[in-house]
Amino acid sequence: MFADKFTTVDKKLDVTITTTAIPLTPPPEEENGSPAWEINDPAEICQQQDLVPAEPQSIVAVVGVGYVGTHLVEAFAGHYNVIAFDLSERRLAEVSKQLTGLPIQFTSNARDISEASHILISVPTVLKVDKSIDTAYLRSAIATVEKHVKPGSTVVVESSVAVGMTRELVGPLMASKNLKIGMSPERVDPGRTLPAFEDIPKIVSGLDAASLESISALYGRVFHTLLPVSSPEVAEMTKLYENCQRMVCAAYANEMADACASIGIDAFEVSNAAASKPFGYLPFRPGPGIGGHCIPVNPYYLLSNCSMPLLEHATTMSWQRPADVANRFVQALMHEPYSPQRLIVEPSQLRILVVGVGFKRGQNVMSNSPGAAIIRTLKSEYSCHVEFADPLVGTDFYNAVPKMNTDADWNVEYLSTFDGIIVSVNQEGLDMDILAELRNVKVHDYTGTLKNNVISVPKPRVWMKG
Repeated sequence: MFADKFTTVDKKLDVTITTTAIPLTPPPEEENGSPAWEINDPAEICQQQDLVPAEPQSIVAVVGVGYVGTHLVEAFAGHYNVIAFDLSERRLAEVSKQLTGLPIQFTSNARDISEASHILISVPTVLKVDKSIDTAYLRSAIATVEKHVKPGSTVVVESSVAVGMTRELVGPLMASKNLKIGMSPERVDPGRTLPAFEDIPKIVSGLDAASLESISALYGRVFHTLLPVSSPEVAEMTKLYENCQRMVCAAYANEMADACASIGIDAFEVSNAAASKPFGYLPFRPGPGIGGHCIPVNPYYLLSNCSMPLLEHATTMSWQRPADVANRFVQALMHEPYSPQRLIVEPSQLRILVVGVGFKRGQNVMSNSPGAAIIRTLKSEYSCHVEFADPLVGTDFYNAVPKMNTDADWNVEYLSTFDGIIVSVNQEGLDMDILAELRNVKVHDYTGTLKNNVISVPKPRVWMKG
């Protein structure tokens, strides 16, 4: 049936296999009753330099076409026939408009997965309210694959998971369905164009030698550099280690910014000066909090079965930061000297604008948005009048507070009607220099965009309700 849907894709294999120099980590012992999988010597696997590429007629199914899945669909469709599977018809329609002219079948019919020889699972990894990990999406995807996959196929987990989860949740299918199983953590950064997706070294792993060989052959047609590791546990930990390091560094940058504010110096000037050191320093800039799909979430996946007090503290502080920003901003406004015509009696009378609610510049994605978290505190704790300004985020994405019409009202006259403005994201499409022209409006810029602005959280002051 796919002969009518897909074209034959035949591209030359051009891939580098990088040998790991770190000690190889053996997989954990299986629990009683688990299948006794044969694990070949991973050192031999890593030394392989000549891979037999996956057959050009291979069909790759991507389960979950969110942000990560869309990148996978596009990349693999340049080399294989691809089935893009998602339960959301709306999402499928959006992606199909983005990716035209490629051999892709978009479907919400799980039975179509049975046509695939290789299946990549890229469903969301999310948290519950209590910050415990929610595996519902992943378990549902695995159950769907188990029901429809044909024996002998290869299944790869691309989603971020806790260490050991690939083996625990997907491993049993190796025996019951005669599948090849592995883990290859995604390394997608929204908005980043360099390096290109296929130029980012790709970590691959398998539950046995046959799995790793199949996955390496498949990915070797797409990515220019592969890094085979000895087990899925190493691959899982690598992804979490990468993002959790960013969490700790970002939390430290924010702590530094608070210290600078208490002293009365510009945290961004300090950050930029430190970044001039060409060794031994990773440049991180302070901000109002940490957003996105992965960095706020991944620490809890690592902490679910590892004890890491430093990471735990940094993560807790980072989740609290947007509320701290909102609380301290209101305190600063209530202690600000005002002219008689702008006398503020209580916080509920304040008019506050939050600039940027996409989780980062250039993005309309709201995942764990610091700007949205700031707004929640301003509304729930102080009942302020709040508006948001973000040309990329429409009311269909975010409607908790009114959206400012930036085309008509991003000017000194309208902006002067606010008592305070918090710049969470220097969003594209906004002339930030206008904010520097405002008088009698307190502006706190957490992006380092405004000139001569002493940034960060204002020095804490005590304000008591009532």
